[in-house]
Amino acid sequence: MKKLSIGLLPTLEEKYGRYWWTEDEEQVFKDVFNQPFKNLIFTILSQNTSGENTRRAYLSLASRFLVEPYTLAEAEENEISEAIRPGGLHKVKARRIKEGSRYVVEKFGGDLSTVLSFPKEEARKVLKQIPGVGDKTADVLLSSIHGYREMLVVDTHMSRIAKRLGLVNDNAKYEDIQKSLKEFIPWDEIPQESWERIVGLFWLLAKHTCKAQRPKCGECLLTDICEKGIVSRLSEG
Repeated sequence: MKKLSIGLLPTLEEKYGRYWWTEDEEQVFKDVFNQPFKNLIFTILSQNTSGENTRRAYLSLASRFLVEPYTLAEAEENEISEAIRPGGLHKVKARRIKEGSRYVVEKFGGDLSTVLSFPKEEARKVLKQIPGVGDKTADVLLSSIHGYREMLVVDTHMSRIAKRLGLVNDNAKYEDIQKSLKEFIPWDEIPQESWERIVGLFWLLAKHTCKAQRPKCGECLLTDICEKGIVSRLSEG
């Protein structure tokens, strides 16, 4: 079974630490991460766009509305859409935000904390009934409670690198990709307080080196265990 080598961690830090979130970005993340509903809205805004666009859209929304379920459930959809325009797909996301907010109000009395206190698989199933919430969004919310070892979030970058490394096949489902990545991270060899950092650095490698188009295989730290990299080298030879 392939594992991320513990010996690569200092190099990961040296190479990708510079891409880490700025102090302003970190402050926004901290604000939303510990408040389930804000985390839900932030994650909806993150769908199919960059981190910077997500942050700008969220701050724009927060400057016009109180980011809480009752307010957004009653807000005009076109006004939400205009507020989140910087994030892209603003009309689709505005509809998801309004419908999701209304659902949270009607089904949970505006409070997601009760749902998050359920056993994680039950909570995941319930969260996915909220409009706009899929596997990734549910796991983002659950990771704030259960941590990254239990609820490692799989986005397009993580899915791509798992498939290229050969951890899963190209048709693997979300749960299989998540399981393979959780097994790939050497959790027991890393202090628990560093788990989030390691997952973040690995994600940055996937984003900046294992790109969807023109991946930088020649400078990748994982090329020796990467099946796509091996295929590439053989074809060049």
